[in-house]
Amino acid sequence: MNIDVSATLIATLAIVFSTGFLSGLSPCTLPTLVFITAYVSGEKNYSKKRGFILSLAFILGIALMLSLLGVFAGLIGKILINTKILNYIIAGILIIMGFWLLRIIKFKTNNNFLKFTPKKGSGIIGAFLFGIPFGFAASPCTLPVTFSVLAYSASKGSIFYGMILMFIFAIGRSTPLLVVGTFTGLLKNLGTLSKYQNIIEKIAGAILIILGIYFIWKA
Repeated sequence: MNIDVSATLIATLAIVFSTGFLSGLSPCTLPTLVFITAYVSGEKNYSKKRGFILSLAFILGIALMLSLLGVFAGLIGKILINTKILNYIIAGILIIMGFWLLRIIKFKTNNNFLKFTPKKGSGIIGAFLFGIPFGFAASPCTLPVTFSVLAYSASKGSIFYGMILMFIFAIGRSTPLLVVGTFTGLLKNLGTLSKYQNIIEKIAGAILIILGIYFIWKA
């Protein structure tokens, strides 16, 4: 029984990590990648080691924000776990996010803070602090996926489970940032991904709608 539970947990974490990683490869994350590259390259004593350390600090800030959101989602789920309303809420979120990815509905997002230029010399602490707001709002086209993983975290009704799921999602989503921040020359090769963005978003949107319908059926 424990083996089955462990295997299920590992499979779930692998799926969540992969989902985060794929969303992190989305072309809409390029502003974040540019930010990382500019920040790291602005260091006087730039090296791949320094780039790795600063980028790691940055994604840990992202992971902190998403983990806290996971705790909140788990808490809400814990309160509503024994009610059918939780399934309907999750279904609603998934379907709306699916429609967002399919561009049937649109939400305005504010990206003004992406124009912010970090103060040189902020170092590791500065990179970490910059990562916190980026954890939630840096890449608008990843928000539907982020909301969907949060909804799934809430469905487990566990604060710890919600935190772990969102932490793993954050690490997956930030892995491309870590790679680009370390090897800044890779950024110019990421533009080729843009031609696949629409296809990827439509597939993801359809999957979210199907999952939403499943939660309605489950309720």
